[in-house]
Order: sequence, then structure tokens, then C-alpha cells
Amino acid sequence: MKLICNLSMLGPQPTGLGIYSENCIAGLAERFDLDFIVGSGKLPRGNVLAKAPESVAIDKGKFVGLRRYLWARSLRFSSDRLVYSPTHHGLPNQPGQIITVHDLIHLHFPGQHPQIYVYFRFLLPRLMKKCRAVFTVSQATRQDIFKSYGYPLEQIYVIPNGVDTTAFSPNPSIRAVSDPFLLMVGGRHPHKNVVETLDMSHYWKKNYRLVIVSCNQGSYRRMLEQKVLDLNLTDRVEFKDYLTHAELLHLYQGATALLYPSRIEGFGIPPLEALACGTPVIVSDIPVFREVLGEAAQFVKLGNRPSWDEAIQSLATPSIVKERLAAGQALLSKLTWNNAVNALENALLSVDPRLEETRRYSI
Repeated sequence: MKLICNLSMLGPQPTGLGIYSENCIAGLAERFDLDFIVGSGKLPRGNVLAKAPESVAIDKGKFVGLRRYLWARSLRFSSDRLVYSPTHHGLPNQPGQIITVHDLIHLHFPGQHPQIYVYFRFLLPRLMKKCRAVFTVSQATRQDIFKSYGYPLEQIYVIPNGVDTTAFSPNPSIRAVSDPFLLMVGGRHPHKNVVETLDMSHYWKKNYRLVIVSCNQGSYRRMLEQKVLDLNLTDRVEFKDYLTHAELLHLYQGATALLYPSRIEGFGIPPLEALACGTPVIVSDIPVFREVLGEAAQFVKLGNRPSWDEAIQSLATPSIVKERLAAGQALLSKLTWNNAVNALENALLSVDPRLEETRRYSI
């Protein structure tokens, strides 16, 4: 049995799914003899079986999703190959494959990306019927997949994300003291709940500014800017477009706290990146954050003003901040990419023990 890794959707500048894919596949390449379906992203050692055309790459036009689906339909491999996709982009005509569903945000918030909603509503269930297993990143999302699609729980495996603590680390010397700020990362979509954060400005605007990152231009951004104007927060809120890693790192290290009051997440990487930078986090009290973050986060009940008040006030209590950050360090020691690859390896071998035949052994 030979493992084929489907990396056809990865581009040269990966974001969340791409970072997960690159780290997991790089680890697998050290442990197994792999073949690849590739896009334009990074490629570990291995044999390339097919390459996606540029016309199906992400952000290549309005109907790129349809072109991508039709291209993927053209690929089919023999039964002695196990196709594994670290994203939800599988091969429509490949029996017995494995895909990775990171979250069901597009299914639950159809207005954010109507075309992607169509995929999650109609095409993904059909694809899952051809899967021997589905991988995901948290127990919360595992339960969501089961409830939303009826896919058997025993065939859903959890492969958690990891955090590279060499790329995200503290720098106390740049922590903003004279002009402290709170940070939001990934503010381009409604489920990130920037609106509620602005509505709760009474509890933070006196002591902190708010910096909202990755809030690109568009109708949603314009709506938020109007809300900032209506709430008289123009001198307290700053929007930033996409940043380099160095720019984002600087903000993580300088912020008083990360605010991440999402309505839904599959896992939630930014809170862990913030903790790795020595920055406390305030997150929404939803199951996935309870699962992933535990004692490392301060939780806020959405829509609950006393809860927001308590969460913001906790930032001024050194003992609470110290306790949360200590729990964060313990958590980060477990959520490494090496541990993620260990979980991935074990899951793959559980799905098909014949992969042992192509396993690399270090001497």
C-alpha cells in the first residue's frame, strides 16, 4: 500500500490550512515513502504523480471552485494507493480515500462564502461517502461532523494542530505600556465576532486600544468602520490588512491580550500563538476552546456584559494572568507538530495497516 498525499490546493503563501498541511506532510515524509498530487506550495521529498493547473489555484476567479472540482474528478488511482488530503479538497472519483475537515464554519455561516457553502452542503457529503475515514482537528469538530452529516464517529480521527514555538516566542521589552492595546486576529469574517467586541467597548475603551488584523477591504470591513464611527471609537480602533509574520509577531508580543470571541472554530490557532508569545488570551466560552485551551484562557460568555467586564478586568490582576500563562506553557509543550504527526501516523496505520510496508525506519 502506497500513500498519496493530495497537496493540490496549497499555494506559495499558506494560511491556516496550508500551515497545518505543510507541517503534517513534512513530518510524514520523514516516516513514509510518499507520492504527491501538488499545487504550487512547498513539497517534501517524494514522487509527483499530478500537478494542479494554475487555473484552479485559490483566488483564481469567480468559478475557480467549479474548475477545481472538475479537474479533481479527472484523477483516480488504483486500489493499492491510499489518497490522503490534509484539507477537505478530496478526489470525487477516488474510492477509499481520507480527507481532513478542519471545521464546518461555511456550513453554519452560509452567507460568508455562498459558493463554499454549496460545497459543504451538497458536495462534501457525497465525497465523504467515498472515504474510509475522515480526519479532523478537535473533538468538538468531530462531534459536529457526526451531527451534521451522520458520518460514523468511529471513522473520524482527531489530528490536532501544532504550534511552532521557535516562530512565536515572548519579547517582554516591546510590550506596550504607555499605549496598551488589545489584539484581534482574523477579523475578516463575521464568525470572528468583531461586532460584539465593538459593542462591548464600554469595558475596554478607557484602558486599551483595539487592533484588528487581517480585516481586508470589502463590504464587511466598511460595515465595521461605520460601526466604529457610530460608537465614537475612531481613536480607539485600528484596522490592519494582512501582515507579514514579523509584523504579526510584533503585535502578539506587544499586546496586553488577544481577544478571540469567535462564535465557532474548528480549533483556533491564534490563541496558542499568542500564548507562545507570553500574551494572555480572552476567548468565547464555546466547546472547542474549553477543549483546546482549558485553564490557559479567560472565557467570556457571548452576549453577557458582566462576563465581558470580568474578563477585561482580569487583565489587571497579575496573579490571574500568571496562572493562565503558566497553563499555556504546559499546553504548548503538548501541542507540537511532532505530536501532531505522531497522531497522524497512528491514525493512518489504524485506517490501513498495510502502510507499514512503506514506512521509513531510522537507524
